[in-house]
Amino acid sequence: MHLTIKSCCHFFGLTMFIIALPFSLLTGQSIVLGIGNTEGITITSSNNSVVSGATTMSQSGFLPNHNKSSRFLSQATLGYNMEEIEKVNEIGIEDWIDEQINLPISYTFESAVKAYHQLVRDSLVNRDPTIDPNSISASIRYWDYAWWQYHMTQPDLLRQRIALALSEILVISTKSGFGNEPYAFGSFYDILMRHSFGNYRDILQEVTYHPAMGSYLTYLANPKSDTIRNIFPDENYAREVMQLFSIGLDSLNLDGTVVYDTITITADSFLVAKVPTYDNTDIAEYSKIFTGLIFGDRTLDSKGFKTNALNDTSWALPMQMNDAYHEPGLKYLFNNQSVGSQNTVDGDRDISEALDNLFAHPNVGPFISKLLIQRLVTSNPSPQYVERVASMFNNNGNGIKGDLASTVRAILLDPEASNCQAKMNTKYGMMREPFIRYVHSLKAFDLATQSGRHRNAMRDVYDDIEQKPFASPSVFNFFQQDYQPIGPLEQEGLFAPEFQISNSQTIIGYLNGLNQWIVRDDPTDEWGLFSNENIPEDEKAFIDISDEIALAGDDDQLHILVDRLNMLLAHGNLSATSTQLIVDALKKFPLANEGDIEDRTRIAIYMVMSSPEYIINR
Repeated sequence: MHLTIKSCCHFFGLTMFIIALPFSLLTGQSIVLGIGNTEGITITSSNNSVVSGATTMSQSGFLPNHNKSSRFLSQATLGYNMEEIEKVNEIGIEDWIDEQINLPISYTFESAVKAYHQLVRDSLVNRDPTIDPNSISASIRYWDYAWWQYHMTQPDLLRQRIALALSEILVISTKSGFGNEPYAFGSFYDILMRHSFGNYRDILQEVTYHPAMGSYLTYLANPKSDTIRNIFPDENYAREVMQLFSIGLDSLNLDGTVVYDTITITADSFLVAKVPTYDNTDIAEYSKIFTGLIFGDRTLDSKGFKTNALNDTSWALPMQMNDAYHEPGLKYLFNNQSVGSQNTVDGDRDISEALDNLFAHPNVGPFISKLLIQRLVTSNPSPQYVERVASMFNNNGNGIKGDLASTVRAILLDPEASNCQAKMNTKYGMMREPFIRYVHSLKAFDLATQSGRHRNAMRDVYDDIEQKPFASPSVFNFFQQDYQPIGPLEQEGLFAPEFQISNSQTIIGYLNGLNQWIVRDDPTDEWGLFSNENIPEDEKAFIDISDEIALAGDDDQLHILVDRLNMLLAHGNLSATSTQLIVDALKKFPLANEGDIEDRTRIAIYMVMSSPEYIINR
């Protein structure tokens, strides 16, 4: 008889007795226990009055443990430390999610940008009282600093992760004509933060009216049709709100798989083709809807639209509708619906009803659900996983569609996100986004400043890894959801979005970045808020690796150091071979001078974070 007991999630404190075995065990057949295989097995436990022993085999009986908590936090946050792992261990994953959803937003990014702007104005006027403070324009650096300050100091870690994921779906970019407008990016990100656990329909509404999106996708001051002058509405937003923000290119089943149609060519031949969600006629009709929007603080003059911002704060105000420039008449939508009338023009109503029409499309649930799964958990979710999440997106149990709090819970609590069996599936997992690796490297070791005030322009980081918030090269994000690297993944029909920005430059850049952030202890770009500003010493950042240093001085304890880093950073994924290679390399590191132990510790972190088991999150 061959009995294999296998567990990829460590657990403690549960004694189990196998009291009945299937006949197959007596025939020499090898089976595996401990990763969800329960068929034909009866189990009891020493504390059966408290918990059924069967939960051991189903994996639901595992007590909280550090590796499992670390793995969960790698999906639910942009970075976490040992204290957060201990907290998840203590209260459990579901309670942690509930607590995070209920945390308030500490302050808005728009208010932080405004505070930096006022600080600079006051400082420069104090230097030279003749300066008109209203002449001092805001710098995009205020947005960078506002984003970094919030994420390094505030506790709503799950909201921060979801907002960044949404920013990679509903894309605007500093690589645009308004790229130096911090109020634009701060107020836009506030939409994503405010609705991370709200309703996706509300996000579509606010994003549509935001001047940053209006400028980026060129429908700000979009005119109505004028056939005499051969002027027609810009189609950019109409196309992208469908393709990227709501329904995608292809008709989908609830499980995210593509719907195909059979096209008969001859009596003996046929073609199988994807069913598109929309065509050029649909784009043209929707483009008429997104007309007549102008800056919120602008009015019409004798020349018509003013397409430029009145001042910095114009970018923080929702666009307003001017019906005189909105396309009149009927506009035809999906499902044989239409908006508008021949008699009156009401642009705001047209937009609201058109967005309702898009949101009602059956593609929205599976399309957005799969995008979020790919950003949080795995690049190739099973159809069953997508269907479970999309079903929750479509109906949160109270008849509400688009509830992101319920959708996020469904993503993170799904068995495919958390169970051990998924980790053994070679198609499961994802490359960690380079920017998330950066944030994690600093959050894990408690990045701090003496004053609690943080600055980070993130310019060096972007140069190294080609990624930072709102800096994608196009509306298609840094990478596309269906990107397939040439080779085995493509041959198997698998997707690996993050590999689209994985090249010789970014791979070397990440390693160079790790050297700068961790080994050289230079984690952030502290730039002046204005020319010739003396950056306060108490705003220069540092990491705390004292707990790790305590384990690095004794060769006999190096395996403990690596085990700690393995759990903290890679949630136990380092193979025995990789662990031993790191330990052996550290033993060869000399300890002749003061500071060598700290250097050895930093090298240990560098090696763990450059390992394939860390970079590929499974």
